[in-house]
Amino acid sequence: AVVSTQSTGDRKITEYSDSFVKSKPIEAKKEDWEYSVFANNTSSSATPSTVKRKRVAKKERSESKHSKMEQLTLDLGQRAEPTQCLQCGMVYTNSVAEDEQNHSRFHKRFLKASSFTGWKSERVVEEYHDGRIILVNQNDPKSHVRKMEEVREVVDVDLGITDRNPVTQAKELQAYLYISNANKVIAAAFVEHIEKGYPCISPHTADETGKLPLLKTADAAMKAVCGVSRLWVFKQCRRKKVASRLMDCIRANFVFGCTISKVKIAFSDPTENGRLFAQVYCGTGNFLIYR
Repeated sequence: AVVSTQSTGDRKITEYSDSFVKSKPIEAKKEDWEYSVFANNTSSSATPSTVKRKRVAKKERSESKHSKMEQLTLDLGQRAEPTQCLQCGMVYTNSVAEDEQNHSRFHKRFLKASSFTGWKSERVVEEYHDGRIILVNQNDPKSHVRKMEEVREVVDVDLGITDRNPVTQAKELQAYLYISNANKVIAAAFVEHIEKGYPCISPHTADETGKLPLLKTADAAMKAVCGVSRLWVFKQCRRKKVASRLMDCIRANFVFGCTISKVKIAFSDPTENGRLFAQVYCGTGNFLIYR
């Protein structure tokens, strides 16, 4: 029951006799009833300015999420310079994953092919102070022919030869392997019997770009006896007359009982270094090329 009611300024206090609880009516603020319809189930404290700020912030986060770019590589000004492996001689770039993988595969293959423990039935055709040259052909034991194939695979990779046939398909192919005193294959020459070659007519001087002109041959063929399919020397052993020793050994042993003249030797698609070597060794720029 109401005991008494009295007014004090803006407040109206009602006293109840049962609980003597004093209640103060809450006055509604203007923004509460004026914008409550547009608050979209937000709290009573939300105002148009706060709602607008939230929408702008949400839009900015969405735009930044789509336009954000991630830096995958740290650019510290470093240069990716090529490196040459001292064991296999391959030139590659450390920071390039593909180069590292190619080097790893070639390195393992090279170590296997260059390692030579020796054979009981070696055919030694020449000996020098720093090693010996042995001859391997298709009629030798399978282990010898397998070593011949392993060496040729490494030689093909180093010379950039991609189109090739297995050794077993080249019946006349012979290999002259230069074995160092450390029992390593440091050079190899693969030769075969031929009947003709074509004189090279291309100049052997580099142009302004530092490269030799394309290889051209004359139309008229000349008689040849020995064809050098591949001539390779390990990079660390070059410019030490190793290739010249190989060629001299081939000329003295390729045909039994005679030494082949230099003009009867032909080369198969030589590299730039091979062209320069053939010119110096044969004593002429018109050395023979065979296909």
